[in-house]
Amino acid sequence: MWDWLGRKKRTEALPEYSALRSAPNRGLPPELAEMEKAESFAGRAAEIEDELRRLPRRPPDDEPLFTELLGATNSSVVTVTFDDGLCLQVFSTPLRAADYVRTVLPGGPPVRYLSSSPLQLIRMLRDVEKSKIEYLILDRCPRCFIAVRLAGREMTTANDLINLWSIQKATELARADLYFSYASESAQAGRLEIARDVALEMVGHVSLEDPRPHVLLGQLGVRLKDRRLLREAKVFLRFLKVDRWEQKLHQAARSGSTEFQDHPS
Repeated sequence: MWDWLGRKKRTEALPEYSALRSAPNRGLPPELAEMEKAESFAGRAAEIEDELRRLPRRPPDDEPLFTELLGATNSSVVTVTFDDGLCLQVFSTPLRAADYVRTVLPGGPPVRYLSSSPLQLIRMLRDVEKSKIEYLILDRCPRCFIAVRLAGREMTTANDLINLWSIQKATELARADLYFSYASESAQAGRLEIARDVALEMVGHVSLEDPRPHVLLGQLGVRLKDRRLLREAKVFLRFLKVDRWEQKLHQAARSGSTEFQDHPS
């Protein structure tokens, strides 16, 4: 078990874009929404899922993979009622859990974070069934609340949970690539506001741990003369400890010129 700093320090440490806070749901351009529905997108997600289920990318059964929320005083699990059933909330990374707490539970009681392996989470699912917590939700979005509820009793082995993680993570990675490519191409074509909004959607609804949208948002801050956006992008990259990406953005800000690329040169 681990408690990632205190609750106050933890939420202050996790950066946030003010534009995303004021408008959590910006929607997608119709073209991008159609691309996400295409067979090519589903095929790419399936390829990633297959890779994640096989070594060397398959996670071990007995090493930390999931994060759950616990009450700070009584150590009871934090649940949500979803379709009239109590659900255990599970996250694939600590930062996803922290983002959820910061966004959805800002005024609630303090929480602690429990890191668990697939084997440990299986045991937890059996334990919480005694408290009528019969379902689990993995990576519930804190801004649009899209989630899939699964019956905990259907998860009986570590492999079941790793397969669930693989499906969720594959969709996340495929969406991140799709959104970033669209945002980057939009920026290159001069559609700067569209690029900014798609990059913010990627951070808020897909992956806040991917450095690419933060670099792009910083570059767009330079081009749009939006000092706040540039500053917040820098803070995110520093928080993620991706020095090469932060240096790339620093150079763009100093020179005033930007090259919308998907990796640091």
